[in-house]
Amino acid sequence: MRLAQAESALEAAAQERAETAQLTRLLEDELGRAAAVRHSLVEYNAQLVTRQREMTALQEELEDVWYQAALSRARRRSQPQPTQEPSQAPAAPPMPAGSP
Repeated sequence: MRLAQAESALEAAAQERAETAQLTRLLEDELGRAAAVRHSLVEYNAQLVTRQREMTALQEELEDVWYQAALSRARRRSQPQPTQEPSQAPAAPPMPAGSP
């Protein structure tokens, strides 16, 4: 009877070891997949950071272009107009844009 109990206990222990080994393999596989996903995400994040820097640089360039264009327009508007004949000269100077 003791022999049967011992054999039963050994079988249970062997079964438990097999299940543990199988779970260990599954967990190692899952860990490997998670590491691969993490690596992919790190690379993707690096690409996004690079693109963000590029977009910020482009935005700054556009802001400079817009500023220079606005400055150029303002300079053109502030330059004296070509002289007109006295009969065609306006009675009052034109109001600047945005004035009430």
